[in-house]
Amino acid sequence: MSASADLSSLVIRELTVDEFPQILPLIAQHNSKLDPAELQRRLQSMIPRDYHCIAAFLEDRMVGVAGYWISTRFYSGEYMDVDNVFVLPELRSHGIGWRMMDWLHEKAQELRCKVVMLDSYTSYVDAHRFYLRMGYEILGYHFIKRLPESPQPA
Repeated sequence: MSASADLSSLVIRELTVDEFPQILPLIAQHNSKLDPAELQRRLQSMIPRDYHCIAAFLEDRMVGVAGYWISTRFYSGEYMDVDNVFVLPELRSHGIGWRMMDWLHEKAQELRCKVVMLDSYTSYVDAHRFYLRMGYEILGYHFIKRLPESPQPA
């Protein structure tokens, strides 16, 4: 895609649950260390937990995805938690990610959220610059503790 690419055909919309499996090839690129079968299993686990997903389409080609949840915390009030924002590498820096985030911000306001928050891996420096340009601020750290595998029921 050239620097003067025509995005007039770009459509961003919320996906139906039946369309969710279509995101897996893009999610697999974003999470390349995970087995595709594990990504499928996780998606199936996320759906009953009120997972939502949007996608960006150029003509009929899915070129970007982003998931989200709506929840409430003491420190923030109602919020949108954005997850796995991904645009195909060859189409980055053309405004697709910006337009996807604008869509999410509008949806968050429609749902009366006070804030939009997201996590970004420490190694995704380009993504950090993108979010800072969009007006996000770094509020703190996201800690993770890996737990031992639970025994399987007999």
